[in-house]
Amino acid sequence: MKEFRMRAFFGILGLAGAGFMISSVSSVGGCSSSSGGSTGTAGSNSTGTAGTTGNAGTTGTAGNSSGGSGGGGASGTALGCMTSELAPSPPAPIIADFTSVDGGASIPIGGTFTYASPTGAVAPTATVTSGGWHIVLNAPGMASAAQYIGVGIYFNGNAAGDACIDGTPYTGIKFDISGSIAGCTAQYSTNDSEHSDAVANPSDKKAGGPAGAYAPQASLTPATAVATVMMPFAGTGAPAGGSPATGIDKQKLTGVQWQFTIAAGTATCMVDIVIDNVSFY
Repeated sequence: MKEFRMRAFFGILGLAGAGFMISSVSSVGGCSSSSGGSTGTAGSNSTGTAGTTGNAGTTGTAGNSSGGSGGGGASGTALGCMTSELAPSPPAPIIADFTSVDGGASIPIGGTFTYASPTGAVAPTATVTSGGWHIVLNAPGMASAAQYIGVGIYFNGNAAGDACIDGTPYTGIKFDISGSIAGCTAQYSTNDSEHSDAVANPSDKKAGGPAGAYAPQASLTPATAVATVMMPFAGTGAPAGGSPATGIDKQKLTGVQWQFTIAAGTATCMVDIVIDNVSFY
């Protein structure tokens, strides 16, 4: 899956604390209006994490999150989220169904973000319309560089933005998707702390992975009719690949993301899809 990897070009930027370092990255919502967003990583060649209340990260091409219980850095400081809060309890483990109940684009356990890499790439437009998350992209290709463009939902386990979400009670993530994609490929990633690049994204409080870390990913092929996609954390059908070559740590989840990868020399990537009913299952 090397061709899907994204360069970890930015991480959780801490939108509130650090501001946008890259104009094409944006975030809305937040688990709380804490001052310093936390995780959010994204990038090309590796999956990103998304920020906390003030952070928006993103994943690059095949998004990968990094993080983990975090190894120590040179300073001896532990990296990655030290604690996790349990995901919403059954029977309504909703992450976002984009209605007034969950605040539309404002997610109770985090928020949404968009991203585009490298510099000059066009970020998608993401709007909540008729109870769904409408993603539109019309991006020209680049002659000598692949592009990694996408959207995602970041998780914040607490107001400080340094706690992950514990998905232990569940098997995976599911969502509805419909629409069309032409001129590029699509990938999905469940992001966790251990696959978030803490070196490239030092401001991402939840990142705990090594340099070049990115999350496992799975290919997507949307159709006109609405389809429910189920992505388990492990086993048959789960996102694969990633760096380090380990499975998703469902005890330290940092978000989910959908990416569009445009190969170098491609004329144009056109995306018009709707994502809805994102939840644990």
